[in-house]
This record gives sequence, C-alpha cells and structure tokens, in this order.
Amino acid sequence: MTTRERLLQAAEQIVTSEGYGRLSMRRLAQEVALSPMAVYRHFPGRAALLDAVAEAGFHRLEAALGARDDRATPHARIEALLDAYADFALAEPHLFELLFLTERRGIRRFPEDFERQRSRSFRLLQADVEACMESGTLRRDDSLETSLALWSFGHGLVSLQRVGRLGADPAPFRALFRRSLARLLAGLAPAAATGGGA
Repeated sequence: MTTRERLLQAAEQIVTSEGYGRLSMRRLAQEVALSPMAVYRHFPGRAALLDAVAEAGFHRLEAALGARDDRATPHARIEALLDAYADFALAEPHLFELLFLTERRGIRRFPEDFERQRSRSFRLLQADVEACMESGTLRRDDSLETSLALWSFGHGLVSLQRVGRLGADPAPFRALFRRSLARLLAGLAPAAATGGGA
C-alpha cells in the first residue's frame, strides 16, 4: 500500500466512524504516524482530502447500487436500487452526509452533469426508468426528470431520517420507505395500469 493509499484509508476511517468534521490534516498525520507536511505532499489541503474520500465513497455506493439481480424486471430493479440507496445511507450515515449533504468543489449538478452521464449510480436508475417506460409499466415522460423525482424521493426520506424526524429505529423507517416508494411508482404508472382513465 502506498503512502497516499494509507492516508486515504485512514481518512475514510475517520469520516465513516466520526464524521467529516473530525478530519484534519494534523489528525490524519497522527493516525498514520507522519508529519503534517508529509500529508500535504499527497493532498494539497483538507478540501482535496475530502474530495478524495468522497470519490472513494461514491465508488462504494455505486458498487452497492450495482449489486442487483439483472434478471429482475426494470420495475423491481428500481425498487432494489432505491432500497440499496437507503441501506447505504443507514449503514454509512457520516459518509452519506459527506457525499450528499455537504457543499464541495466539483459536485455533479443537474441537469448538465446527469445528461453527460457523469453519475454512474444515477445512470443505473435512469436506464431502468427508460426500460419501464418502454415496457409500459411507467408512463412515457422525460426519463431524466422522472429519475430525478425518484432519486429525490429516496434522498428526501433518508435525509429526514438522518436528522431524526422519522425516528431512530431503522425497521419502521424501511417499511415506510418501501410503502412510499410503491405509492410513488403507482403514481407514475400509465392511467390504464392504475385503473384510471375516462
């Protein structure tokens, strides 16, 4: 393991266990028994260090979201992907905060970065949304904005749970999450599929 890899691994450990607010260049130097100047040789400042931790975190998130049954229907894959997103946020609350609730340089912005498919995890969701629209389980619409609505739903509920507004017990929250997702997907279905119409 290179010195940079050791530094990044130690930084990730501090962030995931204590939160990104506890990470400093001096603290990191102490963790790996190096001088602060040695840390600065690999990361020019704390912002660059947090960016590197966030990038590694996004790779972990993408791996979690991508680990699903490709034989399942696109509708089931949407449910599985958003379930995995909620699971990740509950299991890694400090990392989730760094990834999604913290202003950082170079964050992906809607719509341009998502139109360019800079987010692999969002692209997984959008591909399933497009497949559902093609099969008729979701009504035809702008797939980018529909995917944003689904992502925002998951992000919003997880963020509310994160600050304690939906209780601390994960089991009732996960049940609420799944019921709410089912309602949202039903609302995005074609009128004939929901029994609506003239």
